[in-house]
Amino acid sequence: MSPPRRKRAWLLPLAAGFLVALLPLRAVELSHGWRALASEMPAPQPANTAAPAAMVTPSQAEQQADAGLVAEVARRDAQLEQREHAISLREAQVAAAAQLAERQLAELRRMRQTVEGLVAREAAASTADMKLLVGLYSNMKPVQAATVLSQLDPPKAAEILQNLEMETAGPILAAMDTAAAVKVTQELQQRGAAFRE
Repeated sequence: MSPPRRKRAWLLPLAAGFLVALLPLRAVELSHGWRALASEMPAPQPANTAAPAAMVTPSQAEQQADAGLVAEVARRDAQLEQREHAISLREAQVAAAAQLAERQLAELRRMRQTVEGLVAREAAASTADMKLLVGLYSNMKPVQAATVLSQLDPPKAAEILQNLEMETAGPILAAMDTAAAVKVTQELQQRGAAFRE
């Protein structure tokens, strides 16, 4: 029983040595096999390589559409700028016209005040003159007043008679030349009709 156990004991190291000797040869065979397999497989693409041109770059139609869009946006921007400039110019013109109109209105108001002042002074002077004439004709004898009034224009004579008291105007009109009295009477009648209207 003991000799076979010895045989097995020395066989084990021998088999282990044989396996160790075969291991490098087997590694070389495996290496050659892997190389052959690798050469048959397609080469792997690098991760950063570009995709096919059709997938990455836009088509010519898309490029033209984008270019047209950019051109349209630029055209509309230019139109908006022109409109804004025109609106700014129009606003400046309106502001200038408003200032001019305000100055002209102020000048018209000043002229109106001046004219109204002149008219008021003229009216006051005319009223004062009429009062003076009425006072003079009131103190004259009817025949003397009639002689002077017959020489005046009918509108002026009618205005003086109209401002006299009835008791004074009646005798003066009666003493006037007949033709002059008719004209003055017609003038007085027209003035009365205009007043009634």
